[in-house]
Amino acid sequence: MATGTSAPSTPPSADYLAHPHRSRRPSSNLGRPPRLALLLLCLTASMAAGPAAAQLQKGSRFKPGGSCIKCHETVGKGVAVAHEPAADCITCHKPHGLVGALRLVKDEPDLCYDCHEAAALGAEEAHTHPELATCSTCHDSHGSDHGAILKATERDLCSGCHGGKPFTGKVAHAPAADDCATCHFAHGGPEPALLRQSEEALCADCHDGGDDGFRVAHQGFPVAGAACSSCHPPHSAANPKLLRASLHPDLDCLSCHDSEPAAAPATAPAGDSSTGSATICLDCHDTPSFSWMGSVHPPAAEGACLDCHDPHTSDHAPLLLASEAELCGTCHDDVATALESEHTHEVATDCSTCHSGHESEHPSLLSADARTVCVDCHDDPNDGGAAHVHQPAASNCLACHDPHGSGRPVMLAADQGELCGNCHPDTAGASGLAVVHGPVATGDCTGCHDPHAGAAQLLAAQGSELCGKCHESTLAAAAEATPHLPFEEGSCESCHAAHASDVVGLLTAPQAQLCGDCHDVQVAAPLGGSSHPPAAEGACVSCHQPHASNVEPFLQAPLKPLCTSCHQDLGERLETQVYHAPADELDGCATCHGAHSTRHPDLLLEAVADTCLACHDGDSAEFAEEHLGLPAATMDCRSCHDPHASETAGLLLPQTHVPFEDGDCSACHLEPMGATP
Repeated sequence: MATGTSAPSTPPSADYLAHPHRSRRPSSNLGRPPRLALLLLCLTASMAAGPAAAQLQKGSRFKPGGSCIKCHETVGKGVAVAHEPAADCITCHKPHGLVGALRLVKDEPDLCYDCHEAAALGAEEAHTHPELATCSTCHDSHGSDHGAILKATERDLCSGCHGGKPFTGKVAHAPAADDCATCHFAHGGPEPALLRQSEEALCADCHDGGDDGFRVAHQGFPVAGAACSSCHPPHSAANPKLLRASLHPDLDCLSCHDSEPAAAPATAPAGDSSTGSATICLDCHDTPSFSWMGSVHPPAAEGACLDCHDPHTSDHAPLLLASEAELCGTCHDDVATALESEHTHEVATDCSTCHSGHESEHPSLLSADARTVCVDCHDDPNDGGAAHVHQPAASNCLACHDPHGSGRPVMLAADQGELCGNCHPDTAGASGLAVVHGPVATGDCTGCHDPHAGAAQLLAAQGSELCGKCHESTLAAAAEATPHLPFEEGSCESCHAAHASDVVGLLTAPQAQLCGDCHDVQVAAPLGGSSHPPAAEGACVSCHQPHASNVEPFLQAPLKPLCTSCHQDLGERLETQVYHAPADELDGCATCHGAHSTRHPDLLLEAVADTCLACHDGDSAEFAEEHLGLPAATMDCRSCHDPHASETAGLLLPQTHVPFEDGDCSACHLEPMGATP
């Protein structure tokens, strides 16, 4: 292979490379491996693409005379208005796209601006359509049955984004019902809302302010310079003459305006709210008054009626300048913030549900005292017949809840753990105790308690019924066993603390103390005796099931497997050696040993000789012969025998004296039998 390459020749033009029918000749130029590698990569990807491989199928597309419509037969066909460039696909598309997509020669809107001048469209105006950069949002790029190759009729297309209440009133503005372009530019214009002219000039195109009918409708008052939309919504309205939903009850202009129409302003009554004068309004409306326990809305007290109300017409009753939430939020920013929270009071956006607009006999302009306002909608805990009512729920809902909204469920003023801990510090997670109940640690107080009213301690249920909601596996495991009396009675609190404890398992006291309160069992070793280490250490549940068991007395398992779980070496010997019969029985350990403490070493119930002689007849001739006639009552059997298991018959210890092993007692012992050397 040649190690060098010739200098690269001048590359073909972009038009040459882009032409779909350009023949492909083998190239001897070895200086372009990246292009070859890219082609191979694309072909490999397309072959692995499964059904999408049709994007690169062999056939007429790769031959002179092939065309896009061989595959895309329906594109741009059968439409009333065709997009002229659609006849020549490569005007807009690159001939070789990605699998599953055809790439455009340029991105929108630059591609469209190659033919459509941006300035002529209005794309350079001060106000432009928000979808201007993506022409295909509104236009079909190949053809359409609608003018300007729109995807739908002009009104249907516009109403896809601009819909809702402003466009669905009882009375429709005729141009808005038929043709949006009567008033609006499609792409951009010099006026807000893409209006073709200023609002006043646009309305004047159809409505002649000098016409007698127009003057009568406005009672002779001049409207030049007024914003028509201050009284008339431009698209639809709730009332005839396109008047807004909320109207001033008296539409006689002279009730508020100067009697000389030519001199009166069209946009405000004679009173000037900026100076605190509400003279005109108070001719009909009562003057707000202040009571020593009540409250007055500051704008009402100052006579600034127009701070909240429109004097003529409004979309929001009663003649409010905006919706209650929006209007009140302009001054009460804390409420506005609360209404943006994750959890909001569903009626809080209608402030007048709970508040009066001008004056109240209660604080914060509430329509009644705070609790009465709440129980008008919510069940009153005091009326439910519950044994216990949570004190805040009985008197002050706002002690726990934010009335407008918060970032916490049920609009809590703080997280449950913090909120409840303010009054119950000793039972909360901040108690400082080592072991904390899971719901307490996570601040889920309502996992166990009803926050408003309920039974004792406001528990949602009592005893095991409550605990079983989380500890269902414990209840299920105990269902077929003999229950511990407190467990049977569902009295979990007899042994466990509900919130926190210094003892593992949330026990109310250490195991030895707790169990000892009911079970009078000596666990300390008496003088000369012995005690079972778990009992001495107060680890009762090392051997006993605290809730239920099928093995008396509430053991974790039968004695043999239970004891050998600690005495593992003994367990192995019992399986492989000659065993002492009692030791191999399921409950044989208790034949010789006590469970907690005894007066003898090794937890024996009796002295060694007495224990053995309970089964072995020490007075028999056979026993006397095998033991040199020594008195059985004085023997320590363990000096020769293993009490549990041995490798030899007779349970002899593994290390034996040779004469003893040979059965020659006379080598050491004198006659008569029973004497010792």
